[in-house]
Amino acid sequence: MALIVGAIIWHRGQEPRISEPADGWPEKERAAFIDSCVKSCRAAPGVTPDRYPLCDQACKCGADEGDKIVNGQELVEIYRAMQSGKPTEEQNDKLEKMKAAGVACASLGAGDKK
Repeated sequence: MALIVGAIIWHRGQEPRISEPADGWPEKERAAFIDSCVKSCRAAPGVTPDRYPLCDQACKCGADEGDKIVNGQELVEIYRAMQSGKPTEEQNDKLEKMKAAGVACASLGAGDKK
């Protein structure tokens, strides 16, 4: 969950702005999600520089899968709910699905490294 939480809170206290249709993640938010996810992943205990490409791959895959789970507007709504400490059960369910997608992506990438 920490990876997803860290990746969603990418604006460092600023409200995200949706500038594109709500049917997909706006490019700016997608890039920020991936950047934050990669930074969180690389800073995780036990992650060494030789594993950084796995973080990159898992975060890009996680964004691809997350985009299938929540649209751009839902992503912003989840961000706001998390900031207020009041995500709904549905939002928590979607966060769990996004987390599972990210873990699956990381697992697939880890298999490639063996």
